[in-house]
Amino acid sequence: MQTTPPLTALTDATTVWLDGELQAEASVAVHGLTHALHYGSSVFEGIRLYPTPRGPAIFRLQDHIARLYRGARTYGLEMPYGEERFCEIVAEVAKISRRDAAYIRPLAFFGGDTVRLAPAHVCETRVLVAVLPFSGLIKGEEAPRCAATVSPIMKTPSAALPSWVKAGGHYTNSILALADALARGFDEAILLNDRGNVAEGSGENIFVISGGTLITNDGGSDILEGITRGSVLEIARELGIPTSVRTLTRDDLATCDEAFFTGTAAEVVPIVRIDDRIMSEERPITDRLRTTYSDVVRGNRPAPGNWLTYIS
Repeated sequence: MQTTPPLTALTDATTVWLDGELQAEASVAVHGLTHALHYGSSVFEGIRLYPTPRGPAIFRLQDHIARLYRGARTYGLEMPYGEERFCEIVAEVAKISRRDAAYIRPLAFFGGDTVRLAPAHVCETRVLVAVLPFSGLIKGEEAPRCAATVSPIMKTPSAALPSWVKAGGHYTNSILALADALARGFDEAILLNDRGNVAEGSGENIFVISGGTLITNDGGSDILEGITRGSVLEIARELGIPTSVRTLTRDDLATCDEAFFTGTAAEVVPIVRIDDRIMSEERPITDRLRTTYSDVVRGNRPAPGNWLTYIS
């Protein structure tokens, strides 16, 4: 992997690796007719780099990259590196950034200089890794809490766009739903699927707790089965918290004892309001999972699996 001299000050710089080379943040450029720019033909991941007692570590790197590669295959993006080598590249770029806490964005997209819709045999696959400061990415970072509303925007059915792929163009659906929620004074949207059941937030999975049982839905509800979601389920089982994976309904939102969102950036975020319903301030299971998850990703508690990739 080629490298360049140190980039700009770490306090405000994003470290960018594009197609095999580190580039100064301000010099990154793509053609005006780049296919992904016009049609959203990209797949990406959001990954966290955490400070731990053993040094900086990337959380569930292999799982994120495996999902990225599954998405690339779905859309016909030919990745120029094997999965194992790309994991190494992401770790190298994170190390070069000299950060111990960061948000990592790997992205694969169709390049080219065409307005043709079909990219096959016309557009090359380009690959980017960006490492950026995490601070300020989410509202209320120190003690996040969320007021949510059931969105009038329907979650795109998997039969139309495969929900198991984290693809750029899919998020126009989320943009619409989140914009509506913010305009109505909420922090986040809860999208329903075409059967009227709960799907997910604009960029997070959703859990509810009823009668001491932790409940979430699965891919059959048109969700992206998030890596944070899966981690929380594993942690809950290790803690002895009963879990159930099933369809979530609007009745679940109306009657649950607790609710929260999960996502890479947000981790575990309590839902304090759902439309007109003010949730209880007592959140024993949510708070326990939030604290345990925070300890696991920061290396202060053993993980249920081999989840941390140390880069120092």
